Amino acid sequence: MNTATDTRVPIIPPGDYTFCLEDLELAFKKTQLKDITKLWNEGASIEFISKEYKRHPDEVFLALFHQARRGVIKRAFAYQKKEKKK
Repeated sequence: MNTATDTRVPIIPPGDYTFCLEDLELAFKKTQLKDITKLWNEGASIEFISKEYKRHPDEVFLALFHQARRGVIKRAFAYQKKEKKK
């Protein structure tokens, strides 16, 4: 339910709700979001990116989903480049 409008603060009416994703941090610094998107477009996996930025893989996925909705993602989610072992 989207309760936000241009003229008022979002208020959820009384009721029995489950708040989804409340255990995740959904805010990203703009530079971090840009870097995550760049890594993804270059072929990095969600797991690799989450380790690099010490973020939960679900947070990285949601950041990429956000960027995909904005048309910034160039690489499809179904493609994953094999990472070289060190």
